[in-house]
Amino acid sequence: MNGDKGSDDRDDVVPGSSLRAGFSLSDLELPELWLAYVGLGGSLGKDDLEAALRGTLPLSDHEHDMIAQALNDYFTERGQDHPVAYANEEVEHDRRAAHPREG
Repeated sequence: MNGDKGSDDRDDVVPGSSLRAGFSLSDLELPELWLAYVGLGGSLGKDDLEAALRGTLPLSDHEHDMIAQALNDYFTERGQDHPVAYANEEVEHDRRAAHPREG
């Protein structure tokens, strides 16, 4: 999380920041999100999912995307947009924010 590094690698990304924001925007409780995530094939336990949402558990891009999909499914089922960034979108957004003249 060193914003002055001048690089665009994953070290500049706050792990789970879009996941945490999406979860806070939803009316979901952790067990509901966990069930939706597991229904998509996720393999984290509830405690690990909670840690991922806090940003204290590093996630693979695949696991991040499965949680994002579960959250986005929740929003689209309610006629809303899909506000949670997938892993590649989060990295690109943060790269552009850190280096606005490059993107």
